[in-house]
Amino acid sequence: MSIGLTNIKNHAELRFKIMQLNNLRAQQELELKKSITELYQSMHPVNLLRKSISDLASDKQVKFDAAKIGLNFGSDFLIGKLLGSNTSIKKYLSSLVLQKATDYVLNNHPEKIAWGVKKITNLFHSFSKTKEENEVTHE
Repeated sequence: MSIGLTNIKNHAELRFKIMQLNNLRAQQELELKKSITELYQSMHPVNLLRKSISDLASDKQVKFDAAKIGLNFGSDFLIGKLLGSNTSIKKYLSSLVLQKATDYVLNNHPEKIAWGVKKITNLFHSFSKTKEENEVTHE
């Protein structure tokens, strides 16, 4: 909306121009309030932290490292629970050998593990989809 510098000839034109200027001011105030609110929200510590975490979560290397750490913790837990490493020397040595083998596989062949996990995940998704389809058709 342009305000333009035109000659105002009568009272009606003056009132119309004042009304236009008031509308323009109100529109600009709303835009300014919206911009300030967006700036405030973007600078809020919780939102900054959320954005940082979201950026980290979208980084492929961070995802890969997190998956590797999760697999290492999971394998340690399972080996400890299955073999009960504190009960006898034989079980302790077995768990130690198995732990070294899984560490080697996890650290040297992560792309094969990621491929296998992806295949298993896809398999579970396909099972859940067929189950949902069967439930829908039987209703």
